Amino acid sequence: MTNSPQRYAMNFGWVWGPDNPLLDKVARLALNLRGADPEALDALLGSWLAGLDNDGERGRYFQGGFGVEVLSQGSGAADIVFSSGGQDVADSLGYAVDSFCDDVLRHLTAGTATWTELPLE
Repeated sequence: MTNSPQRYAMNFGWVWGPDNPLLDKVARLALNLRGADPEALDALLGSWLAGLDNDGERGRYFQGGFGVEVLSQGSGAADIVFSSGGQDVADSLGYAVDSFCDDVLRHLTAGTATWTELPLE
């Protein structure tokens, strides 16, 4: 991708900080992706999601300790929420985002990715 920030860097203070002392909250990370080539994004995202398990009913994907929900997709844009919780919250969320960046974002030639750390729940 041509615009930054493309890759999210795990914020350990967010997931392991004072708002989550027992590591019992769920961390959710939202990705807002705009301006990508529609065909490339659809193909790359579809391929990445096909490598994950899904619940079949609610359209949510998961693997190991992380979950992924595609809130919207189309016209070179996507809104995706990555989530994880528990003792391995940072590791599994970081793995999910790294995998997505390696398999989807780095192959896009255009677009802007904006990452938002949502409140812990």
